[in-house]
Amino acid sequence: MNYYVVVEGAATEKEVYRSWIPLVNTQLEFVSHPSMLDDGKFSIVSGFGYPFYKRIILNAIEDISGMEGLTRLVVCVDSEDMEMAEKFEEIQLLVNSAAFPGLDFRIVVQHFCFETWALGNRKLKGPTHNADLIKLRKFYDVSLLDPEGLPPLIERKLNRSQHASYYLAKLLNNKHKNITYSKSSPSVVAHPKYFDQIRNRLLDTHHINSFDSFLNAFC
Repeated sequence: MNYYVVVEGAATEKEVYRSWIPLVNTQLEFVSHPSMLDDGKFSIVSGFGYPFYKRIILNAIEDISGMEGLTRLVVCVDSEDMEMAEKFEEIQLLVNSAAFPGLDFRIVVQHFCFETWALGNRKLKGPTHNADLIKLRKFYDVSLLDPEGLPPLIERKLNRSQHASYYLAKLLNNKHKNITYSKSSPSVVAHPKYFDQIRNRLLDTHHINSFDSFLNAFC
């Protein structure tokens, strides 16, 4: 089977998922463009955010309709301020509107953003003298509480996705002084050991439950 993957962001998921997908399914090999898809290959296309990714998803379905062999469409999007089920239904209705009978597709809703999953790494817990990080942990300790329950950070005017990105950057910089996380530079999260920590968090605690849909999408 081939996998045509449409991700929401322009950089983060494209880089990280290129590393993560073969960790989920060791038989899969990355190719740089969907036209190169062949048995046991996957390709990742950026949707460039909401609402632009809707057109990219429909284009992907059109591409798949002209391909030989079995190709699964995997759509990965953030729920942002929506409930996970609401976002899932929105994407499902969009895919169904393409009227492609028999299309094999999976929807991965990153609830509520990619960084929520990345906060699941319990190895990031460690001593700190950083006043901001101490405050963040006191407000909501993601090493103990489900990162998917992280609320907005009102005092900094951050919605919950922005809060997750801010929190993750603080944790990583506290753990590794020479590392700065950003959406355009997410390589530390792409590492296999980091992936293992996220998967272990899900399996051990059932936190970051939406990550399970990512694992199942490539089986």
